[in-house]
Amino acid sequence: METNRLNNKNPSEEVNLIIVSHGLTILLFLMKWFNWTVEQFDGLSNPKNCEHRVLQLGCNGEYSLAMDHKLEELRAWGLSEEMIHDQIFRAYGTKNNLKSTIFLPKSDVFFDDKENSNGFLEENGSNTKRKLAYINQKA
Repeated sequence: METNRLNNKNPSEEVNLIIVSHGLTILLFLMKWFNWTVEQFDGLSNPKNCEHRVLQLGCNGEYSLAMDHKLEELRAWGLSEEMIHDQIFRAYGTKNNLKSTIFLPKSDVFFDDKENSNGFLEENGSNTKRKLAYINQKA
């Protein structure tokens, strides 16, 4: 997984990958991918039968659960508010604000910089409106 994650292939090459597995294995994959702690992992709920998780490429090259799933789903799955902030940042953060892909703490910069973050979200269509409302609600 680490090798593919850091691979610098041509970004125009689109690859779709489907992983079919058991719930625990999916959660372990997400934990490894997003650098979640054991405590964060323990707070997650196991996926139900045939339930799916979609990681979609965000605006700046980071994969995120927030691109395809509603915030209510993320909460129902047991993601903390901090984890949800990280998912939104991975989906919609700007390159100027993205200092590190390691789980937070740098994403706070994105949410504190309302002018840049809100402008970026507003410019990127209706798909981001629920995330923008969430960010404004938390501010």
